[in-house]
Amino acid sequence: MLYEKQGSYLQAKIDDAQAMLAEGLSVEMISRVTKLPQSTILKLKSQLRKNVALA
Repeated sequence: MLYEKQGSYLQAKIDDAQAMLAEGLSVEMISRVTKLPQSTILKLKSQLRKNVALA
């Protein structure tokens, strides 16, 4: 049960980071706000660019 809560908590942070990227916030700011590592945010940013390119 605790693992499931941690997973959904992490997913919420990732969702927030994706929304912030879409709004044009910097990787550094998103990292400070979400406490996610910059490397994770850079991966999300790369995925977002790929998704936009495919659309």
